[in-house]
Amino acid sequence: MTSLSVKILAEGGEVEMAVELFRGLTYEGLFEALDINPETVVALRDGHPVPADELVEEGDLKIVRVVSSG
Repeated sequence: MTSLSVKILAEGGEVEMAVELFRGLTYEGLFEALDINPETVVALRDGHPVPADELVEEGDLKIVRVVSSG
């Protein structure tokens, strides 16, 4: 199991939670576990975006909802 502290930033608000995950989970799998559409967010580790197919690492993660308009 991997321990992860997740901050989800969306619509001017912030939600922080601790999540216990199985090793080998990708960020895309994390989004699915948190019921988040991966096409609407960016995961940031140390302020840098991480690919959705990369394995989740232990530590702090920010998930930022991306808003676009046409």
